Amino acid sequence: MNKQEFIERVYEASKEGYREYGILPSLVIAQAILESAWGEKHIANNIFGIKAGSSWNGKFVVRKTLEWDGKKYVTKEEKFRAYDTMEDSIKDYLKLIGTAKRYEKVRKAKDYKEACKLIYEAGYATDPKYSDKLMNIIESNKLYQYDKVADSVSDWAIEAWNWAKENKITDGNRPKAYATREEVITMLYRLLNIKK
Repeated sequence: MNKQEFIERVYEASKEGYREYGILPSLVIAQAILESAWGEKHIANNIFGIKAGSSWNGKFVVRKTLEWDGKKYVTKEEKFRAYDTMEDSIKDYLKLIGTAKRYEKVRKAKDYKEACKLIYEAGYATDPKYSDKLMNIIESNKLYQYDKVADSVSDWAIEAWNWAKENKITDGNRPKAYATREEVITMLYRLLNIKK
């Protein structure tokens, strides 16, 4: 899976979290990239590095991790949640951030910069540079565009929009923009030539 495929895979699963909880897709994607090195170094499909605390009843694995103790990085052994698929990891992450009281401010963030700052302040990670790393990932990969797309598609149009993208009728950009005559003709041509 290349980087763009990883972004799209996380984005597709993160849209529900935006609609249900208000969690910005750029934050979700950036955390998945940072915590799993683009999906290459996940822990049992756990692409967010979510630890298995005492309230976790699911599968888990034990791994060494680097934690900031306030003065220096130390290596510890920790229990991490384990999942059957990456999508299960994304759903669990969205539920955690979407329902836990300590992440309430993250859900109300006005933009990705605020969300990155607030997720660190809420205690998601110990790395003091965590917010800066997330913002750098978002900006260098232009992930903020996914917040705009998620915000601009009406709930009633999402199914139709996804269908049109899957069938290559539209490229998926500018969902609320006016279409030129050329674009309308191209969409009609593609629609009439969908392979049955």
